[in-house]
Amino acid sequence: MQTNGQRRFTVVELPVFPIVMESLLMPFRYLPELAKFGWIPFAAILAIDLICYALLREDVSRSVTSSLMTLAHFVLFTPFSVAWTKLAVRGPQAVSKHPQFFYSRTQWFYLLAGAAMMVALLVLVGIPFVVVRYGQRNFESQITLLGETGMMLGIGLYVIGYVRLAFVFPAIAIGRYAGIRAAWRQTAGNIERLAAIIVLTLLPYWIVRQAFSWYMGYHPPGVIEAFRGCIDMLLIALATTALAGPALAYKSIVMDQPQADPAAQSITAAR
Repeated sequence: MQTNGQRRFTVVELPVFPIVMESLLMPFRYLPELAKFGWIPFAAILAIDLICYALLREDVSRSVTSSLMTLAHFVLFTPFSVAWTKLAVRGPQAVSKHPQFFYSRTQWFYLLAGAAMMVALLVLVGIPFVVVRYGQRNFESQITLLGETGMMLGIGLYVIGYVRLAFVFPAIAIGRYAGIRAAWRQTAGNIERLAAIIVLTLLPYWIVRQAFSWYMGYHPPGVIEAFRGCIDMLLIALATTALAGPALAYKSIVMDQPQADPAAQSITAAR
């Protein structure tokens, strides 16, 4: 009888480019679903962006309005993220009767997981950043160097943890969450491919947004600046569809492969 230490797991190699292409094509293939689940959060985030603009005109700190926008994006787009993930993993039949904008236990759990990731980022990167700023203000080069080193280590740890736990979100969305340990094991041997999928599915939206910002340039408050803000928000909203990349990877590894250890959802297909 094999012990846990002797048990060997083989790994499914993720097909990076097919998954990236499928993720990027999903907004075109499922345009009705995109409009159905996306118009409410998009309209709401535009309204909040307008409120933040008004607050900036009243000399409210930009850090306050940026925090408000980040919080609003997480809250407003969580139902969309859950629906889009279900669509990627289980197809359009899984969301045919799904509410347009709805918070149930699944959506709250998904939001809580996202909040936990943000807290981890603040702890691993935010604290060293405060140390860096303290060193810079007091002209303490050693403290600044210590903080910068801590930031680099924190970013590295966060990226590794985020990629290894990327399957937490698809599992929550489709109701198959089996714990952090299971998600960690499911991504074993695929960290580079999964990281490539995450980066490549987001990269086109980032490039288009940067090119649009460069083309538009700066404009004083007015119609043109309002148009620029609307398009910018649209691109940010469309970038949310990139979460289909990890969802499709989850489908490829967990849903489409036979499982030798159902409780742990381990990876069993041959390399």
